[in-house]
Amino acid sequence: MTQFFLAMGQVWETFDIVEQEFLATGETAVVLTQVRARVRATGRELSFPILQKITVKDGQITEVHPFYWDTQAIADACAASAPTD
Repeated sequence: MTQFFLAMGQVWETFDIVEQEFLATGETAVVLTQVRARVRATGRELSFPILQKITVKDGQITEVHPFYWDTQAIADACAASAPTD
């Protein structure tokens, strides 16, 4: 988890959880999260949903497995030049 958060800090200037909806709870939770973020390298901002499975053991998050996020929108926001259509 430490490496994950270090990598996130290198990519994102801001990464705000705007809203979360817990679709299933227990030791395994399914969560739909709305995120607003700004890319550190480009300054571009974007909003996107993440659907993820979170595993909890002994009250601690032990695994976060994203099932969906808009990888193309994220790649475009991180690209050195603006995408062209």
